[in-house]
Amino acid sequence: MKTRLAAAGLHFLASALVISICLSIIYFIWYPKPFYTIHSVFDAVKIVLAVDLVLGPFLTLVIFNTSKPRKELIRDMTIIVLVQIAALSWGMHVTYKMRPIFFVFYSDTFYPILKADINLEELNKEVSPPAIWESPKMIYIEPLRGKDAIQRLNEMAQGIGLRGEMYQPGKYRPLSLQEDSAYRQDIISQAMPYSVLLKSKTWKPGVEQLVASRGGVIEDYLFYPVENDRFNGLIAYKKSDFSCAGLVNP
Repeated sequence: MKTRLAAAGLHFLASALVISICLSIIYFIWYPKPFYTIHSVFDAVKIVLAVDLVLGPFLTLVIFNTSKPRKELIRDMTIIVLVQIAALSWGMHVTYKMRPIFFVFYSDTFYPILKADINLEELNKEVSPPAIWESPKMIYIEPLRGKDAIQRLNEMAQGIGLRGEMYQPGKYRPLSLQEDSAYRQDIISQAMPYSVLLKSKTWKPGVEQLVASRGGVIEDYLFYPVENDRFNGLIAYKKSDFSCAGLVNP
């Protein structure tokens, strides 16, 4: 039993090391804050954790026996490791496939965009999708004005051209939230008014809780709606440096 426990323990440590590397990729590159909350990525990750951190070492504890012929023991351990690799590969594939590639700001709202949501061939030359080692890219869409806005309203009234601007990659522009950003002031001007937030029964409790946990006053933060098929809430940025302060659920 001591030998089995030692083997299972070593197997657990090796599995934990591999899982830690994979989780670092998922949570710091593919789904950095706040995307892991917006996309509920833990749904896929927990299956991988269960198989790789629980089932693998447990099976090692059950089958590991030095009295077995060496070839049989190697065969059994190989099968367990292959099952772990298969589960890990599946989990990483799913999380990579469903990761957001762009975080699009359009008309006062942020939209997480998946690869399947748009036609990448329509991207203009200023924008490229993130590589496997890159995080989602920030995107800005210039608001419709004048004749373009009128034409858009007419198209919507006629039931044509209803595809949202956020899904039209030909209109994407790179977005930087640094002080020298060309679009920074426009984004700041489109933040949700504090008076609206504090009067809203939906948002006031969450906004006050976020401010209390992060410190300062509400005027230190900028709030914007975030919309996708899994999350409809607010994202808060610090006004001083535009770092993400957190999410507010309705």
